[in-house]
Amino acid sequence: MAVIGVFIGYSIAFGSLVVPAQLGIAMVAAFLICGAGMVINDVFDAGVDKKLHPEKPIPSGRVSTKTALLYSNSLFILANLLALYALPLVSFAIAFVFSILFIVYAKWLPKLKYIGNWVVASGTAFTLIFGASLVGNFNVVLIFAATALLTNASREIVKDIEDMEQDKGFKVSLPMVTNVGAAKYLAFMAILLAFLLSYIPAVLFSFGGVVFVLLISIANLGFLYSVNFIINGNYTRAQRLLKASMFLALLSFLSGVVL
Repeated sequence: MAVIGVFIGYSIAFGSLVVPAQLGIAMVAAFLICGAGMVINDVFDAGVDKKLHPEKPIPSGRVSTKTALLYSNSLFILANLLALYALPLVSFAIAFVFSILFIVYAKWLPKLKYIGNWVVASGTAFTLIFGASLVGNFNVVLIFAATALLTNASREIVKDIEDMEQDKGFKVSLPMVTNVGAAKYLAFMAILLAFLLSYIPAVLFSFGGVVFVLLISIANLGFLYSVNFIINGNYTRAQRLLKASMFLALLSFLSGVVL
């Protein structure tokens, strides 16, 4: 998904589908940063996973914490070296900031999930902006990045509602700080705002055509219908529908360049 996000962000900013060497390097860098973020998250979650997910590589003993940390750091360093020597300075800055952000999230924010949700949600937004940074044209991409941020945040909140009992004693999530009703309301408001933002590129920048409007509308219907599952407490189905709708929304962004 990180690779796809960078490709889409670049394509929207550039205005056509091409894959120059610089874009290929950016896609690899984003892949490495996201992979490093996942690994370091497992490193700092090892204690919790030992109780909740003992089958995972680190708590099961198949991979040592030291090895995993070395692997994660190697991926971060390689990604940032690629960005530093082969990409524009602004692209390197984005890569570096998000590398630090993922480390901060892994070390300090899992217990504060109501903050960590937004860091995780920014992952997709980061890839779109990272791709656009190669061109330096952010007008449309920033709007799509905002919709990606909001829909991903909504999904993270829904997941926290579903995992509330499991997280007790280990993490502090939004439904614990407020209540389930307030968390549902925030998830809904994030979806609604993303819905409204998604049409701005077509209205203000004449982005895309009929196919884009059709695809983003189908994705938005999926987002809105997920609210029904959230209200009725079917959080697993809500998450699945949100994820599928996110993927369709990404395809709609790309269709605006192609068609």
